[in-house]
Amino acid sequence: MAPVTTSTVTVIDYHSSPEASNLVLPKPAIRQITCKDWHFETQRQPAHDTGEHRHNMSLITMVTSKTPINQSIDGQTQRNLVGNNNVFILPAGSLHRCNWRQDIEFMCIGLDAHVFIQEGQELVNPDRIELIPHFATVEDPLIQGILLTIKDELITSGIGSNLFIDQLKTTLVTHILRKYGVRKVQIATYADGLPRHKLNHVLDYIRENLSNSLGLEELAQQVGMSQFYFSRLFKQSLLITPHQYVIQQRVEQAKLLLQKGELSLAEIALECGFANQGHFNRHFKQLTGATPKEIARMYKNGKNV
Repeated sequence: MAPVTTSTVTVIDYHSSPEASNLVLPKPAIRQITCKDWHFETQRQPAHDTGEHRHNMSLITMVTSKTPINQSIDGQTQRNLVGNNNVFILPAGSLHRCNWRQDIEFMCIGLDAHVFIQEGQELVNPDRIELIPHFATVEDPLIQGILLTIKDELITSGIGSNLFIDQLKTTLVTHILRKYGVRKVQIATYADGLPRHKLNHVLDYIRENLSNSLGLEELAQQVGMSQFYFSRLFKQSLLITPHQYVIQQRVEQAKLLLQKGELSLAEIALECGFANQGHFNRHFKQLTGATPKEIARMYKNGKNV
């Protein structure tokens, strides 16, 4: 299905077409990925004027080149905006236009409205969730760091749906609601972490499903919590994030399989739930100080690990 176009204003719908930004940009994205409720892409474009357009998702964009831009949001205009990794925020449906006179590089993440409702349900009345548009003058180290980390993770792991990405997305959405929402939200604090029975339940679930692509929403549902509060309480309980715990368990399972010596490294990677062998090697070495191949050789030579 082609992206929707109304009389003179293009509507960019990433669900209808992951390449929807091609409607207002002259060159295809360098890298892009669309999941069920979010879209991410990196861009390198020549001088251009996008014309007026709207996005069906809320868009958080970071300009990674120091390229001056002129920008219009809902009839308000600012010119010659330039900075170091400056960010702009477009609520879904905002009327937007942007132009620049030299090469530009940027990355952006689009988020569905229901993501904000889902993450904000314990923070603010869902009917009151509304974002404030911001021009490309925002200097926000947390947003900058999250976008750069998502980019790096998608390059190294090659997947768009995993626990680490989910945690980054949850942190980003909560931060945006707190800092750039019409109504400021307060984060409740809990001192004791997850109740013991809920913690045991989710740990059992993780161990039984290590070979699957576990997501943060899936784990939070096991204990009936939002992703945000589940992540906070899980870390309070174990002092590590859900993603770090899952990686630890996958590495431990991999060590047992390496000791048995019955499967190839590629088979072990898949059996333990890693995205690919490179993903397996990277996390295994981070936690053990050695590669899976080196550990397998040690087991074969009768050494203890």
